[in-house]
Amino acid sequence: MLSRTCCAWLLATVGISVIGCGSNPFRSPQSQSALQQQPAYGSQLQELQRRVAELDTSNRDLHAKLAQAEQQVAIYRDQSGLLQKQLADTAEKYRQAQLAQTDAKRQVEAFQASVRRRGGATITANNSVRQSLSMVQIPGVDVRQQQDVIRIALPVDQLFQRGTAQLAPTAYAYLDKVADAIVRNYPRQRVAIEGHADSGPDFTGMNMTAHQLSSLQALSVFDALTRRNHLPARQLFVEGMGANHPVASNATEAGRAKNRRIEIVVYPQSID
Repeated sequence: MLSRTCCAWLLATVGISVIGCGSNPFRSPQSQSALQQQPAYGSQLQELQRRVAELDTSNRDLHAKLAQAEQQVAIYRDQSGLLQKQLADTAEKYRQAQLAQTDAKRQVEAFQASVRRRGGATITANNSVRQSLSMVQIPGVDVRQQQDVIRIALPVDQLFQRGTAQLAPTAYAYLDKVADAIVRNYPRQRVAIEGHADSGPDFTGMNMTAHQLSSLQALSVFDALTRRNHLPARQLFVEGMGANHPVASNATEAGRAKNRRIEIVVYPQSID
């Protein structure tokens, strides 16, 4: 049997071992410090993970905004192409309008020159025209005497499509009556076809001046009277007055409507 002293010694040794396993009195101070800092490292790791998550979210937002920006750029590119095409079309229309205006002016000048050449007939005085005013009665048409000429005024708005030299269907009723009055009362008299316009903006879409428009409208009446009503071309001549001879104020629409007119002017001279 072990002696009581040996047992005491063994118990003391075992007790020291047990205590060492629990508190490890032989551990270094550095190890104890590292163990104390472990909770701080855990907090830092969580903060870093949170920041990484935020960066991922920001990155996804940036990619979404970049995709939207690229779509918007594509839309702007398409719109720019469309605007460039429209600009090219407008430039082409303007060029065609300029060509049409030049051609119309050339036609007016050529026709007026032709009329002047045909107008070389002998003209003799005839004072009986003044006494013939009462013989001319045209319903719905303003007929007046001005010194030694007779003026038959026809409203342009009843003769033409607005702002054009295209005769409207309502025009022929007026022109047929005028032609009949000329044939019956002034078969040998010199007759002018004057085109008059207002001073407002033109409605032709061709940048045509009021003078050019009034000349073309007068030419259209000349053509109708000679082709449809068979008046002698040598009896008639054409003048485009533009807005130079208003009969009413251009400040009102009613006044401008009166100024837009075709006047058939019968002169006291006759042709042979």
